[in-house]
Amino acid sequence: MLQITRVDIVDGQTLDIELSNGHLILFDTRHLPRINQGYDSLRDLEVLPRPDTNGESIFWKDGPRITLEEVLQWLSIQTIKE
Repeated sequence: MLQITRVDIVDGQTLDIELSNGHLILFDTRHLPRINQGYDSLRDLEVLPRPDTNGESIFWKDGPRITLEEVLQWLSIQTIKE
């Protein structure tokens, strides 16, 4: 089963996500969907605090949670739009 092994912040706004299969995902949080108001708190920050992961999701203490499934869905949508 695919899991998140590490997550960090690059350039203040980009998530650097390492997966258990060795792939890396760079995800710009400014592209988070506007449908969830919980993400607004992330979009508005100049520099994101470092998140944690439990393997299935990325989360911030007292903040939003982003699942690996959501990240993969957003990436597939971005690929189709391009």
